[in-house]
Amino acid sequence: MSRTQTENKTVKNENETGTAVAPAMPVGTVEVHGGSVSGEICKSDLQIPSLKLVQQVGDLGELFTPGSFVLNNEHGVSDGTVETTVTVAHWNKYYIENLEYGTDQTPDTAKTMQEVVQKGGTTEWQGKTPPTWTPVGVATCMVEGKDDLHFPFAYEDKQYAIALWTMRNTAYRRAGRVIMTAAAYNLKTGLEYGNWLLSSKRETLGKNKVFVPVLKTGGRNTDEFAAWIRQLTR
Repeated sequence: MSRTQTENKTVKNENETGTAVAPAMPVGTVEVHGGSVSGEICKSDLQIPSLKLVQQVGDLGELFTPGSFVLNNEHGVSDGTVETTVTVAHWNKYYIENLEYGTDQTPDTAKTMQEVVQKGGTTEWQGKTPPTWTPVGVATCMVEGKDDLHFPFAYEDKQYAIALWTMRNTAYRRAGRVIMTAAAYNLKTGLEYGNWLLSSKRETLGKNKVFVPVLKTGGRNTDEFAAWIRQLTR
């Protein structure tokens, strides 16, 4: 029997009515309803929106108010002064090579500090020499919103969007460490069991004034809500 035949094999319930059961979805695929899409849709085919904090410099700063949080570079989530409820479903930490600004070279990455050292890199200042690698964290978040176009996932009376929030440098230190600390202590059973209140504030770092994320503990999520998040994001 071919792989396709095996994956689409219809299994019958032998202990009761003998009614045919719908074939199981192949691993890694996504079920799409409505009849407007045909063929096998895989999770790798989907583009997860990004969550970004707008700074004064850059293209986003020309479109949105600095300090705002923006979904997928096109929809304002909040202006940064109003707290937005987010739940972190998954956290992934890795390391990225620091390259000169404007270079066409693709930075190298490493999963562990040991790998960074093996590549001859550092993550701390060595005297007057800056680190050659930087830790990065990517949080898969459920972001609460209002409209069902940009926040298409409904749970009870609220709407949510799945978003990837990439943190490095100041964002990593201010928000990433908060998430990792919670994962190690008060959210040991899973990050999806807690929610956060996300806002921003303006700070002076060196000679620059920038907006930094502020992540406050919100509350506990129910077991049912946590299970719903796991189903959507894993």
